Amino acid sequence: MEKRTQLSVILTNAPGELSKLCDVLKAENINILAMSIQNAKDSVKELYNMREKTGRRIALAESYRGILKDSSDYSLIRLLVDKSKEAEKVLMKAKYMVDTDSILVFRLVNQPGMLGKVAKRISEAHVNIDYIYGSAMEDAQESIFVVHIAEADFDKVKDSLQNL
Repeated sequence: MEKRTQLSVILTNAPGELSKLCDVLKAENINILAMSIQNAKDSVKELYNMREKTGRRIALAESYRGILKDSSDYSLIRLLVDKSKEAEKVLMKAKYMVDTDSILVFRLVNQPGMLGKVAKRISEAHVNIDYIYGSAMEDAQESIFVVHIAEADFDKVKDSLQNL
């Protein structure tokens, strides 16, 4: 487990935008190690549907429709790259909206149950996982997972994963 910096970039939700972002990074020899892309409109829809099912919806449907309309033009890209400071500079120079956040990166043995073991230890430390993304090729020895938790909980998580 290591603490790293993740970049969050807002992209226009249109053909070719991801390609342009990748070209900006490639020009500076910056490699993408992990990525998550989330359409803002889909996230708002999921939230609306979830709140409807749980009976916790407090905003009017018209409010959600307005947010859906506004959010349909954008996607959120979360990136783990090999050179985060350089990537942030080059993306900002290229006029992208960029934010950074501290995350934890796990390299796990690529076998069933490993992520579950990590998640269990984190929960036993009473730490909430905000989101997680990762991947591995089917035959790879290792998998990589990016975990976002409150930065104040990093030490608790590190302690909870001793002897794993």
